[in-house]
Amino acid sequence: MEEDDQKSRETEAATAKSVSRRDFLKMAGIAGASIGVAGGLGGLLAACGGSDDTTTTAAAASTSTAGAATTGSTAAAGDTSTSASASAEDGGEIKAGYVIPVTGAMAAFGAAGQWSLDWMNKNTWKDGLVCGDGKKYKITAKIYDSQSDSNRSSQVTSDAILNDGVSIIGASSSAANVIPVAAMADSLGCPGIHYDVPGDAWNDAQKDGAYKWNWCSWWVGKDLVGNFFKMWSLVSTNKVVGALWVNDADGNVFRSALPALFKANGYTLVDPGPFEVGTEDFSAVISKFKSGGVELVCGMANPAEFTNYVKQCAQQSFKPKITTCAKALLFPSAIDALGDLGDGMTVETWYHPKYAYKSDVTGMTAQQYCDDFEAVTGQQWTQPICYIGIFELWTDILKRAKNPTDKNSIIEAVKATKVTLTGGVVDWTVNPEPKFNIPNFCAKPLGGGQWVKDTTGKHNYAQEIVASEQDATNIPITAQMKEMTYPA
Repeated sequence: MEEDDQKSRETEAATAKSVSRRDFLKMAGIAGASIGVAGGLGGLLAACGGSDDTTTTAAAASTSTAGAATTGSTAAAGDTSTSASASAEDGGEIKAGYVIPVTGAMAAFGAAGQWSLDWMNKNTWKDGLVCGDGKKYKITAKIYDSQSDSNRSSQVTSDAILNDGVSIIGASSSAANVIPVAAMADSLGCPGIHYDVPGDAWNDAQKDGAYKWNWCSWWVGKDLVGNFFKMWSLVSTNKVVGALWVNDADGNVFRSALPALFKANGYTLVDPGPFEVGTEDFSAVISKFKSGGVELVCGMANPAEFTNYVKQCAQQSFKPKITTCAKALLFPSAIDALGDLGDGMTVETWYHPKYAYKSDVTGMTAQQYCDDFEAVTGQQWTQPICYIGIFELWTDILKRAKNPTDKNSIIEAVKATKVTLTGGVVDWTVNPEPKFNIPNFCAKPLGGGQWVKDTTGKHNYAQEIVASEQDATNIPITAQMKEMTYPA
């Protein structure tokens, strides 16, 4: 009876607090994994999918043996860093949940989710994990499909914790997906470790009270824009920028925050006004860019809209020297859709095979992870491979938790976390985050990337790192920034 009463009180608390968080989301319009700027994020992407619970267990999908062999040191790295002592006492099972968009409009962000869990099960967790109490635990992790819908993100989180008994949870793939997960998990008192919420949005989401149980690591909007400026400074232009910003919360955040930054950095803005979601005709926008002498374009667009825009630029002979478009250009599939018109396009780079960080948890490098992903899936590496860092963080935290079955013990280990992963250093030992004063957050480094024709013939395009504003040692420049090139 006491357990029932306690569960009832937790459920009531979850309902009360999660409504508050969701109401904030509606007011602030937080979303988009690649649009953080000084004032926060915006742009809740359209909901997709039905109401059936679509989940995938790591054990359900088979993984090729190449997953542990393609990089030579892969299996050894995974085994050595987290091997479980054969003599350790059996501690039972720890259940973990990972909420990502497997389907729907944002599915590209979840493309590496199953690969990540398969890799961890095949290597790091295969014999169990010896945690901070000296006992060996079976780690059972499950993927929950948010279907690219914020409300469903909250729903499946509640199901995972209350029905499936998940004791640690994680999410990635934009603020639209992660913040509902963090809000629900916090309401239910479940520790959560998350990636891919720009610090601006994570900070705004805690205005009604800092999270107690949930923590995040990702980049901050100011650093994102800093890398844009760094890339742009590498090509001689007239510093006249055209605004290609969609009329949704994503684009409106850019439109409200960037003009002042442009002015402060000596750029002149030509703003034809936001375009509507689903726009097919960009003639008026292109005409204004041409008459205004635009040589740089700063975009915030969905892939389909951006593809229409680029093809019409070619038809109307508008050839800017630089085009940087957040969100639309993150993934190989998006740049491939542009055909020969994609050469020289630029975008933020928050993960890359040439990142020089080496994981303290698995001993792996970004190159090894990316090589393994390509060997196992047959697909080109993609930036969401970075999200394997969530599972590495779970591992590191549980290995240090004195009682990994107790949420307070887990959070004590979280607060003592300082670890290098392949996407950068995660340091939660100082809270709030010192540079930006954001609670339960660690700022992640990123660079500026440029898509160029792949000279190896392996893929249509390769992404090169052409700017590294924050950590040039571990985010090396792999190519010189160039003007865009256009087919004859």
